[in-house]
Amino acid sequence: MTIPSTRGRGVILAAGLGSRLADGRPLPKPLRTVGGVPLIVRIIRALEKAGTLEIGVVIGHLGDELKSGLSGYEHRAKLSFFPNDEYEKPNGNSVLKARDFVTGPTLLLMSDHLWSPRLLSSVVSCPVAERESVLGVDYRIDACFDLDDATKVRVREDRITAIGKTLDDYNALDTGVFVITPAFIDALDAVNGPAGCSLSQGVARLAAEGRMKAADVGDATWIDVDTPEAHAEAERLVAARELE
Repeated sequence: MTIPSTRGRGVILAAGLGSRLADGRPLPKPLRTVGGVPLIVRIIRALEKAGTLEIGVVIGHLGDELKSGLSGYEHRAKLSFFPNDEYEKPNGNSVLKARDFVTGPTLLLMSDHLWSPRLLSSVVSCPVAERESVLGVDYRIDACFDLDDATKVRVREDRITAIGKTLDDYNALDTGVFVITPAFIDALDAVNGPAGCSLSQGVARLAAEGRMKAADVGDATWIDVDTPEAHAEAERLVAARELE
């Protein structure tokens, strides 16, 4: 059965250390500003413009500081916070902390990825079945700002067949924008262990069963703000209005 994707609910992962963008200040990475606005506030505002009504934020490292920082802004969407005391483990564990929030098709986003509204629309408009999930992928490999750091994806027709940062045979890149269903939670549970689990492992688990779809984001702009160099590029993109 195919069920419609929804803009109504989203999860933002914001628990990590963000060490590569740290500058010695005890500031959560999601509160680093681009164009004078914190990364996570830009994401929340973009989701609100798209009609998202409820947003779950997974917090961990400097979580209280992040909550305090967000309290200084007005939010139309209802914010809920999910603490992750295992934030040093891979990012799949952050998703598992929000498992009860994922009751149907739910947007899943990274707190350090900025993207244009057209990218979000491309992912949301991709039909998803009850036991599937969707990842937005970019086929413009040569246009990637930091290809070495990007997560690579192999896609056949509209299905992901492999994923990983060190994947040799790939034809697309992971944009960090998903629509997940409870099936994705089940996949993470299946691969979780003492060392934790990553989003890529969850994707690979569903992909092995033909249940991980790829949504082509076309020429929509996005960037993973993970290093000082990427932060400078994000500032340029915002100033040039390329993320609107």
